[in-house]
Amino acid sequence: MSLLAAATLGLSWPALLFAGLALFAAGYIRGFTGFGFALLAVPALSLLVEPAVAVPCSLVLQTLASTQQLGKAWRSADWVSVRPLLIGAAFGSPLGLWGLSALPADAMRVAIGAIAAIAALLLWRGVHLPHAPPRSATLAVGALSGLLNGSTAMGGPPVVVYYLALPVGVAVGRASLMVFFLFVSLLSLVLASLAGLVGVGTILFCAVMLAPMAAGNWLGDRLFAAGGAAHYRRAALAVLLVGGILAILRGLV
Repeated sequence: MSLLAAATLGLSWPALLFAGLALFAAGYIRGFTGFGFALLAVPALSLLVEPAVAVPCSLVLQTLASTQQLGKAWRSADWVSVRPLLIGAAFGSPLGLWGLSALPADAMRVAIGAIAAIAALLLWRGVHLPHAPPRSATLAVGALSGLLNGSTAMGGPPVVVYYLALPVGVAVGRASLMVFFLFVSLLSLVLASLAGLVGVGTILFCAVMLAPMAAGNWLGDRLFAAGGAAHYRRAALAVLLVGGILAILRGLV
């Protein structure tokens, strides 16, 4: 396979344009909310390639996106909750990667879509958590997120629900999500590489798609800084709901 074919995964130019626009949009959502990249990127890329390709691509790009606002997020994150979430994710991610190669792709899409949609509806109904949930509950949320991130690259819903239901400020919750997903994406990416799921074609394709993703991520972050905090909760819930619906439709069609 030539370098050009590997870098484009053999896709046509219209398909590449669609992928670039989808990743720009996913980057924008991630830049504004601190999450949601894979919720949009994986279903979109899965229209063009198999999940075993779409998921590693999303992991690579999501990891790179996380480095763009890392400095500010690192200082603002709620490390009391981030640490146990990361411990839980470290146990869930390997099991999720096993599921990526062993479980039916469509069933996984429907499952993650249903989780995202139900989570959004529960939060719209006003579900809240106490200020300091039990450590065991936080560990369980992290483990579930790691499992979903390893299997679908869409580990956001459990942790997003966790932070939106906590009485913490928008900026703190957003920063905590950014830091959490950086570490989880790195872990899942290492495990996926060891499992042979990240090939040369994946890396080259991500290099081609880096510019539109980074541009969208930068724009979303700028709009949040310009006053988007007032609309953050509604935007986050909308991303959860739309991402869930897209995943369900992709799994059923």
